Formats: sequence, structure tokens, C-alpha cells
Amino acid sequence: MLEITKEALLNMMHPGLIMMFFGIASLFLPDYLRKPFTLLAPILATWSLFLIPLDSNLKYSIGKFFTIKLIYLDDLAYAFMLAFCVIAVLAGIYSYGTQAKLESAMSLIYVGSMMSVVLAGGCISLIVFWEIAAIVSTYLIYAKHTLKSRRAAFRYLLMHAFGGNIFLVGLLLYVFSYGNNIENIMHTYGQPSFWLILIGVSVNAAIPPLNSWLSDAYPESTVGGAVYLGSFTTKAAMYVMLRMFAGWEALLWVGVIMAIYGACMAIMENDIRRLLSYHIVSQLGMIIVAIGCGGAMGVDGATAHAITNIIFKGTLLMGAGIIIYSTGKSKITELSGLSKKMPITAACFLISSLAIAGLPGLSGFVSKALITSAVAATGNRVVGLLLTMAGVGTILSITLKINYYVFFGVPEKNMELIEIQKPPKTMFIAMILGTAISIGIGLLPQHFYNLLPEPIILNPYTIGHVLEYIAIFIGGSIPFFLFLEKMMPHDEYTLDFDWLYRKQLNAMVTWLSLILVRTFTWVETKIASGVTYVARRLNNPYLLINDRSSEKLKHFSFENEDMPIGQAIFAIIFALTTMIVVATIIV
Repeated sequence: MLEITKEALLNMMHPGLIMMFFGIASLFLPDYLRKPFTLLAPILATWSLFLIPLDSNLKYSIGKFFTIKLIYLDDLAYAFMLAFCVIAVLAGIYSYGTQAKLESAMSLIYVGSMMSVVLAGGCISLIVFWEIAAIVSTYLIYAKHTLKSRRAAFRYLLMHAFGGNIFLVGLLLYVFSYGNNIENIMHTYGQPSFWLILIGVSVNAAIPPLNSWLSDAYPESTVGGAVYLGSFTTKAAMYVMLRMFAGWEALLWVGVIMAIYGACMAIMENDIRRLLSYHIVSQLGMIIVAIGCGGAMGVDGATAHAITNIIFKGTLLMGAGIIIYSTGKSKITELSGLSKKMPITAACFLISSLAIAGLPGLSGFVSKALITSAVAATGNRVVGLLLTMAGVGTILSITLKINYYVFFGVPEKNMELIEIQKPPKTMFIAMILGTAISIGIGLLPQHFYNLLPEPIILNPYTIGHVLEYIAIFIGGSIPFFLFLEKMMPHDEYTLDFDWLYRKQLNAMVTWLSLILVRTFTWVETKIASGVTYVARRLNNPYLLINDRSSEKLKHFSFENEDMPIGQAIFAIIFALTTMIVVATIIV
């Protein structure tokens, strides 16, 4: 039964369900209708978000005690939803006409399910859309139709099935004990539901050692699929962590380890999208630090950096996709001096990489100011220092490394032979719009802060804060240019935590399988021998009492040889007893 509220009609305009409906419908449309249809979907979803009043509820009651809450919109959900709608529009423009029918449909369903996760007002609806997103997003990796993409998609699905099932069990335990509401669960610390929910969310949040699926899968996805994947799954996980774990101090150290680890792994990478994937882990670490800080500043810092990360990381993935689409190459060592051949891509990539590094005047500087203030409020100087080190890693890995070796460095002689395939104009339009948004947020920080869930007043452009980031840029740039040859990426595979379950765990499973096969083979042989033994003696009961003469009795016949009456009676009694016992066991 639908619970009617005064905004019931407006609540029917569920942005996530609109996206999912359009995704399913696009499967049955011809291409000339499907392409504009896929762009219309995120525009309508954005429009519907503006129509839904804050604090709205859309509930379905099943019986007297069970309710599914499809919509709960407060300031936090609205901020994430707005970012999701913006990047969905940009991704729709970017991938317009470049995706096949099924991939396009799965992209829309995936975005809709992630929007529905943010809007979910209860644990049941949350896990349903969480699982839908995990399944349909797998196809965005598989859709590249290569051996690597198929294997990566399979590993991605296994990892998210693992995380999803643990998350499901944790949520069910929590619902049975505390109710269906999505809320801060720190009061359950130490209980099984707390740890199961944490592990389940940690998979989607790419928290080490559960992070390897991200850098393994995203680089193998399609050009458009990478933009979708890099913008939604991990950010929805950040939203859930904000809801459930805000203020847990242990996350300070989890986040700072992630930030440094991701930056270090990115520095060593050669593949552009794999490098950007590792840097997603680093940026997520900064968000988790803010979540651990808690309070108004921590919540706003996490929300703000999640939003800015959605925009500039999405733009960077768009730029990487254009490089791959235009050149057919994704490794930094295969590219050089592209700024002359691809000036628009080079400019947008440079601005977005400066934004992610926190250059004053761009979006990253504005959002990182909140995180810095939140950490300072905790008085934990070590965490603040380590975050600064992670910031230097960002400058080295993305701002300097990719821009120098791919775009602005001295081109290699053979780079002139690279043929540039002209990408669709829609790719450039989306990338330029994403870059413009990062600039706009950086120039108008207070307007951006007004969108955040907690009311705060902060001026990020203080002299101390500006000088701090200028010092970070100088501190990162000097060693880079002093050691250019050392910073040059190498075409080697970087080992990650997945080595444990892709190599060692694989070897262990193989070893256990061999043991089980040999054990079962031995048991099967013994059982077969036993059955043969019993069957022969049931066929000729005389063998039961005179087994030593079995060879002589192979051609035994009662017609030419008498059996002693005692032995005959014993054989009959034994046979009847055996039949009764067998019948009793079967019954």
C-alpha cells in the first residue's frame, strides 16, 4: 500500500527509476531514437530532482510491519544527487553515439541504481539497488569484448558479489535488531552487523586490501564506460559511509593510508587509466579522513570533495578516453607531445589535473580546504602531515607525470608517426563543460558551500592556505624536474593486493582441489570394492561363510554339491538381518 503524503505526485518523479526505465526502454528503440533517448534520461532525472521537496518520503508498506522506503531526500542526499545528475548529463553527452545499444542501456540502469542508493530511505531498498548496480556495471567492463576485459569483468563480479553478500547479511542483522532506517551505526560498534556492513561497504569504497578490483577493471572498460564507473560506485560508497560511520576516528588512519598508498601506486603506473584508477583510491582516502573527523566540517569536507572528485576525475577520464580513442594507445611510454595534435584535450586535462592537486582558483582547492580545517579541528597533526605528503604524490603522479610525458614534454621522433583519429565532438563538449564546472567552483566557493549539508562559513583563500598549496606545488615540482629520467614510467606490471588472491590463493585452491580429488578418488574406489564384495556374497550367501574357497566356488551349484544344514541356516539368517538393517536405514 502506498503511503500518500502531500508531495506524493512529486515523489513519483524518482530520478533513479526514471533512468532505469529509460535504460530498459532504449533496448527496444532504433538507433536514431535511442541516442537522443539516452541523453534525455539524465536531463529528465535532473529536472525531477529539482521538483522533489526536501524531506520528502516515498514508502511502500508490505503488511503492517515491513516498509520499503524509496525516497528520503535531505541536504546530504540532495548534494550527492545533484553531483550524480550533473555527471550523468556529462557522461551522456560524452558517450553519445559511441556506445552500442546494450552498453548504453546498462549505463543508464547503472546510473539509475546508484541514484536510487543515494535516495534510499531504508536498508532494504539500499541493498536492492546496490546489488543491481553491481550486476549491470559488470557489463560496462565486459562490453569492450577482449580477453582482458572478460576476465576483468568476471573478477569484478566475483569481488562485488562477495562484498554485496556480506553487506546484505550485515544489513539484515541490523534491521532485525534496530529497524530499517539508514543511520549512524556507531552505537553497534563491536557487534557482527557493524563489521559486516563495514566490510561490505569497504569493497565498493576500494579500501585496501579490498581495492584491487578498481585498478584491475576500470582500465579494461570501454571509453564511455570508464567515465560512468569512475563517477558512481565509489562515490555512492562514500555516501553510505557518511550515513553510517561519520565520526569514527579509526577512519582517520584508514583514509590517510589510502591517500598515500593510492598516490604511490599511481606514481609507478604506466597505463593512463590504471594510473587514474589508483588515484581514485588516493582521493577516496582523503574523503574517508573527513568522514572520520565527523562534525559539520568533516561531513561538509567529505561531501564537497566527493562532489569535486566526481567532476574533475570524470573529466580526466574523459580526456584519457579521448587519447585512447584518437591514438589507440593507453600507455604513457607510447605517447608524447600530444599538446600540438590535441590542444583542447591537453588544456582540459591540465586544468583538471591542477584541480585535483588543489591549485588555488580551482575546485580541488575549495574542497580540500574543508578537509584541512576538519583535520586541524581534531588536533591530529600527524594525519595532516601525511595528507600533505599524499598531495605531493598527486602532483607527481597526475599533474606533472601525465602532462609532461603525454602532452607537453619533448616529443619522441617516432611520435610524429602516430595517426590521430578525430573523436566525436560530443566528447569535447562534455570534457569542456566538466572543466568549466571545476573552474566555476574554484572561483565561487561560497556558492558551492551553500549546497553542502551543514551550514558553515569558511574562506578558503586565506594567505596561509594559499601559500601552503603553492609550497606543495613547488615542493613536488623541484624533485620531478631534477629526476626526470627516474620519473619516466616503465612498462612493467605493478603488483597489488590482488596478487594474494590471483596468484597465491589460486595456487592454494589448486592444491586443495588436488587433495580433494585424490581423497574422493580413494574413497570412491573403496566404496566400489565394498559394494562389489557385498553384491557377490548376497548373490551367493555361501561365500559369506567360506570366503577362502571363493575361487573354487565361482561355478558352485547347489545341484551337484550339498551344503551343511547349519551353514545354510546361518547364511539365511545373516541375509535376512542385512536386508532388515538396510531397509531400516533407508526408511
